[in-house]
Amino acid sequence: MDDASPLRPGPDELMDDRYLLDTFMEHTPDHVYFKDAQSRFIRISHALARWLDLASPTDAIGLTDFDFFDEEHARTAFADEQQLMRTGEALIGIEERETREGRESWVSTTKVPLRDRSGRIIGVFGISRNITQKKRDELRLEEQTRQLAAQAEELSRMTLADDLTGLHNRRGLEAFGEQALYRARRDGTPVALLFLDLDGLKRINDTHGHGVGDSALRAVAGAITASIRESDIAARIGGDEFCLVLFDGAGEAVEQVVKRIRSAVAGAQLAHGLPFDLSVSIGVLRVDARTPGSIEQLLAEADKSMYTEKLGKLGSLGAQTNAPRAATG
Repeated sequence: MDDASPLRPGPDELMDDRYLLDTFMEHTPDHVYFKDAQSRFIRISHALARWLDLASPTDAIGLTDFDFFDEEHARTAFADEQQLMRTGEALIGIEERETREGRESWVSTTKVPLRDRSGRIIGVFGISRNITQKKRDELRLEEQTRQLAAQAEELSRMTLADDLTGLHNRRGLEAFGEQALYRARRDGTPVALLFLDLDGLKRINDTHGHGVGDSALRAVAGAITASIRESDIAARIGGDEFCLVLFDGAGEAVEQVVKRIRSAVAGAQLAHGLPFDLSVSIGVLRVDARTPGSIEQLLAEADKSMYTEKLGKLGSLGAQTNAPRAATG
């Protein structure tokens, strides 16, 4: 009947279900198909026959998706149909990626159980609409969105990162540090702020040049990064000043981090071939859920602790402990 010329419908013919089905199967642009319990085609629309490069819709009878599509799609479709026939639950508007001889297409598919007159499931029938161009547009948009997100993330990283050391800059510390303080206060998690100062940077620059001074700063940044966890926050916030935000950093844990940093900084002098000893002064401020203040205010308190240590070092060298801060370099 599929290959017969369509009848000119009269009043009786409009009530002929077979005529209406034949007309639909011949002229619908969608891919319509009926399958038996083994997922073998028992009838397909003319549009689907053309899509499958068949001379006639009857050429598909007895064949399966495995005869037309790549195995991945055929296997998925077969599994879906067998599940549908077992449960009686229709698949409505699912998106399927069809691959055939290296060609890719996308369809929106609805499949429902095919029942006999007694209601027993004997197969499946479905209708698939080609949405290839729509899907390609969606995938292209998703890729553009991913690229824009990656570019935005990179721009944000560049904006919040210190060019010389790769650590966060002051803006990055404020952004991530405030978030960290909020989480710590909310969760009741102890936090420690470390304020570090590279000892004698001004002297290094004056004696060896700013290029060597930059190498010293990078060496300290590398030592810091190697001494803390990925979840901790490290930033260079000034010429010779660094700040760390350590999580769960109460008691002995903070002291262990401080020791690791001092050891790593000392070792960095040899690793980078610097013609002088590297050392840092470190101030520590422990913060709990009840400690008030912004990251900047807390940082100022840690700075005071660091400056006390630096003055102690200068005193041990016979320097004037009341010397202006800028003279310490």
